[in-house]
Amino acid sequence: QVSDSESDSEGGEGRQLRPPGDPALAQARRVGAGLRSLELRAAELERLQELALGSPLPPPELQRDLQRLRDEIQELTREIRGGLRGLEPPKEDEENPKSFGARVRRTQHGVLAQQFFGVTGRLQAAQARYRQRSLDRLRRQLLI
Repeated sequence: QVSDSESDSEGGEGRQLRPPGDPALAQARRVGAGLRSLELRAAELERLQELALGSPLPPPELQRDLQRLRDEIQELTREIRGGLRGLEPPKEDEENPKSFGARVRRTQHGVLAQQFFGVTGRLQAAQARYRQRSLDRLRRQLLI
């Protein structure tokens, strides 16, 4: 990710080409913060799922907490997806694909999208594991 204080030293000038208040960098920071929050919520979801599966009869509070966390994750995922769309280089940058703004947007979008897909993949795998283990537990209970 690019920080606000990074500068480009083209021609040895060392001047800063993008101002610290650049909207693309601000958008990238917001998406990055959302991704960190999503990762924390994903870890919490996995912890609560293990707790629910480790208990013979999970308390209703735990089920409510799981559902609340799933809802938060869904909303945060929607916000991050929108932020990533906002980072896509605009159509006018396609005319000059080597412009600094287009490169920054493409790079930031690529890195953050890759992180987003990694976290969402982890979430989907955790949900699939939880569903499968819940079904297995239900089958065992029905056999008993």
